[in-house]
Amino acid sequence: MVDIRRFFESRLRKYGDSPRSLDWSEQGQLRRFEVLSEIGNLRGRHVLDVGCGLGHLYDFLRDRVGEIHYTGLDMSPRMIHEARRRHPDLSFQVHDAATTLLPHGADFVLASGLMNLEIGQNEAAMERLLRNCYSACREGVGVTMLSRWADRFDRNRHYYDPVQILRMARRLTRWVVLRHDYMPHDFALYLYKR
Repeated sequence: MVDIRRFFESRLRKYGDSPRSLDWSEQGQLRRFEVLSEIGNLRGRHVLDVGCGLGHLYDFLRDRVGEIHYTGLDMSPRMIHEARRRHPDLSFQVHDAATTLLPHGADFVLASGLMNLEIGQNEAAMERLLRNCYSACREGVGVTMLSRWADRFDRNRHYYDPVQILRMARRLTRWVVLRHDYMPHDFALYLYKR
């Protein structure tokens, strides 16, 4: 099992303002952001970024879709400090989305690779996260995670069964899209209110 906060704060000290601080390659982060941005029309909408890290998703969405209203949440005070330094005009808050209810009112709630590290009870934590995200959004939730259908497996990572996660999502809504078409070791799930 991995201490998530310590893991990412150690990477932040080592890599600074880089996708590597979030344990992503630049191409991997970009592809996941592209997939999340395809959930719907985000222009002018309020996006809640759960596990925001340094706020890189905001940078991507601003360049890709234009004006958005953005709030970033992360459990790491150091990540939030750096995100605020990068974007002092945006709202970034320290918040553990897996254990605490999310603020309501966002049109879309997005989470890229949250809980990909092995914590011992990943499925239960993911189910709570999906429930929290879905209850907090007005229109939809987009999440990406590592897949058990992967062609490779890394130590200390958790790989989710796409079918099991889809069943979790179906308990919340019948308006669900499962995408396993953009990386061999990753999948995305969109949950819609309608």
